[in-house]
Amino acid sequence: MKTIVLAVFSLQGGGAERVVQTLARTMNAMGHQAHIVVFKDDIDHDLDPEVPIHRFPYRLWRSLPRKIRGKVAAMAFDRFVKKHIGVPDLVLSNLFPVDLILSHSQLPNVHFIMHSTASHEYALRGQQNAELEKLRRVYSGKKCVCVSKGVEEDMQALFGQSIETRTIYNPVEPALIQRQAGEPVPPRKDYIVNVGKFKKAKRHDRLLHAYAQAKTPYDLLLVGTGPLLEETKALAHSLGIADRVHFVGFQKNPFPLIKAAKFMVVSSEYEGLNMTILEAIVLGVPVISTDCPSGPAEILPTQNLVSPPDNIEALSARMTEASDNPERFRIDFPEKFDAKAVTRAYMSLSA
Repeated sequence: MKTIVLAVFSLQGGGAERVVQTLARTMNAMGHQAHIVVFKDDIDHDLDPEVPIHRFPYRLWRSLPRKIRGKVAAMAFDRFVKKHIGVPDLVLSNLFPVDLILSHSQLPNVHFIMHSTASHEYALRGQQNAELEKLRRVYSGKKCVCVSKGVEEDMQALFGQSIETRTIYNPVEPALIQRQAGEPVPPRKDYIVNVGKFKKAKRHDRLLHAYAQAKTPYDLLLVGTGPLLEETKALAHSLGIADRVHFVGFQKNPFPLIKAAKFMVVSSEYEGLNMTILEAIVLGVPVISTDCPSGPAEILPTQNLVSPPDNIEALSARMTEASDNPERFRIDFPEKFDAKAVTRAYMSLSA
């Protein structure tokens, strides 16, 4: 039996947060002892009672000057883990705010899970040079686990031999997803679904423009919240499609809504590995997606992809095709993403 620590800033929304819970749950089911450590007590998800959650009081160190905050907080984190969990066999750090701290950790066998393509994320923010230099300082000499081949290629292009990388895909629990998808939902008109946070990377603007041009009888259901929500609602009004576009907010359990959809559409500018694509496939829902870096091309066949990602006319045409013949875009679930296979790959890091 191995002891694993999965560190994440919070359990509030997001694909990475769901991945952390899936990994912990599967590790424990396979006879190991996985613990989740959160830095902030914001929790949107229903927690598994079998997975211990530890609340590291990071707020006590947030007011320290940046030059010393990381090292001091890391020392406190190490003490916290040893006191409440013991010395772990494996530590998995998730998302940059936590990586920034754990890059100073002295615990054994710390790995950093890279959930997105860094070059595209910071380019979209207009902060590429300064932020990438910060990333170099954090990840240089570290062990990084990338959630897709595209993310690994991006990390190698950015940092070369200064980091150690490998790809382990995000885990999916088909049986759990199918069970949760069985919950009842209110009846709706037939619809296309998109699930994701309203932020630049998800390109809801691209989706709405394509939907406005598509020849489809279906409404569009948008699941999620985020900083660009109101801007997206305003765009729907300006395009004259507000009566057909439905904003249903964040859903703790989005699976019944996904299962009931005619098909899913993903319009992202970049991804790490889009979990909603895999979840839709588990539920037998056809998916079309922009061929963005990275992930969709590692899951979907070419006919399900729109390239280049910014081709709104092509995305619109593919939505029309999927409306006419959704079966053409339905695929079987790729077993390499099954949670047990993924967890075995992670546990090999603790050998």
